[in-house]
Amino acid sequence: MSERINGKTQVFGVIGNPIEHTQSPLIHQLFYEETQYNGTYNPFYVQEGMLHKSIEGMKGLSIKGLNVTIPYKVDVMKWLDNIDPMAQIIGAVNTIVSCDDKFIGYNTDWIGLKMACAYHKIPLQGQDCVIIGSGGAARSAVVMCLEEKVGSITLLNRTHEKAIQLKKEMQALKKEIPIYSGTLEQVGLVKPHSIAIQTTSVGMHPYEDRSPIVAQEFFQNVDFIVDIIYNPKETLFMKIGKEYHIKAVNGLSMLFFQALKAFEYWTDITLTTSQINRCLQRLEAIIYYQTKNEKVNVNE
Repeated sequence: MSERINGKTQVFGVIGNPIEHTQSPLIHQLFYEETQYNGTYNPFYVQEGMLHKSIEGMKGLSIKGLNVTIPYKVDVMKWLDNIDPMAQIIGAVNTIVSCDDKFIGYNTDWIGLKMACAYHKIPLQGQDCVIIGSGGAARSAVVMCLEEKVGSITLLNRTHEKAIQLKKEMQALKKEIPIYSGTLEQVGLVKPHSIAIQTTSVGMHPYEDRSPIVAQEFFQNVDFIVDIIYNPKETLFMKIGKEYHIKAVNGLSMLFFQALKAFEYWTDITLTTSQINRCLQRLEAIIYYQTKNEKVNVNE
């Protein structure tokens, strides 16, 4: 913060259960320091069955904005005054903006992924993409790929039925971009020079010895890997990719940029490129010093 907490301090936060391991306060504190913004960001533990009362209480206290994490990204939608169309398509809200005494729901997960790909110079338009998983993060990844007009999308999931269902729902949005589906074993579906987006929790601490896919044929057809996991810093999936000389990035930049978009929604402040670079470098230094010295089960 640019000054101590006072009557002009704007209050933000994140709601979830559990919430003690959230990294969001750290990220937003970096934004406040970089922009000299007088704000505070707090984690709020919401007990099961208390979501509606919590939302009404936040509104009554004039909270300026909220992030939403597990397990409330879907359930919170029924208690909001309005929902952004993109969040409706994804079926989840992770950011709430207070506007004229109304709470409006947005989803910045897909934007965070888009901005992370741009930051790491991973091309999307016209490229073939393979998405591993079929959960909420996979939905955001598919929406991002459709918005960026990729050449095709291939969904690979442990349970093929879930991949088929996601394909049906997403294909209706943009019929001109073909979507294929298969199991994790059907790596022959992956087109040459694909971009792989890994959206499952496989390989996350404390299960660093696991990878959703290990088949040589898969990695021979991939040029870029984005793994949404950031603890550990380098998953086994990423390590295998690097053995095939694939550019691989973890999920910390995605987490950073989804938070940045929420900050922009709440404050109308846009960070410069140099400010973004400084904040992201500081975040990486803090997170990986922390996880090196004290293993934590981190989420949003």
